Amino acid sequence: MDETPSVVIVSCSNTKPSSIIKLITKEKNLDPDPETGLIKLPWTLDTKYYNVTINLIGIDEMYKRTKEFNENVEAVIIHMDSNKESGLIDLNLWDELIKDSEPEIKILITNYCTNDTKISKTNALRWCLKQDFELIELYPTIDKSEQEEEIIKEKFGVDRIKEALETHVWPNLKLKKSDKVVTRNTNKNVKVITNDEMLESEGMDDFSDLFSQLHMMKDSFQSIPGNQRKKCAEEMVTAFWKAIGGEEEELLDI
Repeated sequence: MDETPSVVIVSCSNTKPSSIIKLITKEKNLDPDPETGLIKLPWTLDTKYYNVTINLIGIDEMYKRTKEFNENVEAVIIHMDSNKESGLIDLNLWDELIKDSEPEIKILITNYCTNDTKISKTNALRWCLKQDFELIELYPTIDKSEQEEEIIKEKFGVDRIKEALETHVWPNLKLKKSDKVVTRNTNKNVKVITNDEMLESEGMDDFSDLFSQLHMMKDSFQSIPGNQRKKCAEEMVTAFWKAIGGEEEELLDI
């Protein structure tokens, strides 16, 4: 049985899961299983700190999920049609998938979403807040003048999807410049295995939590005066440094 962690991609629009996988990976040829219609693409995330192979899986509502399938789901990405009155209601189609798999990453994507689309951005964000999803527009309208003033440059569209996946602590990731392998037990607690010894890694838990909150922190920066942003950014850097075991005094030399 393939126990590779998976990102399940589904759709409540005319956009097929295969099209979304191609957009993310630039893969041109995707062949669905002739019997089930399932599309599975092994994909490697190669970051500065680790690399990991995960499965990008596209399914439709007719696919029969098993217990083993649900247990391997780490992320769910749902495409919504923001120009359809029932766009948010249609998402209920995947309630069972979310309930059964309990993914740590939940992303709602749409081509674009404004206050002029049938599903307004305000209502989409309200739904995401209630359901613990992140809203990502594939083709957003970007105010370049505001972007230039940002302390932390925000990523958009496919780049933001990749960033969300890269900042997740995958159970099978392999750290670079180390023989350590990060894994997790069935309760999704982080472990670090070194030379066949298993140790609790509170630092990794803290680091993972900070990564998962990074996007939210960035949004919060926009609501505070400019003269306070630098201080907040410095505090965030300090938090990340301490999470990976660094001493606060060491930052004084940077």
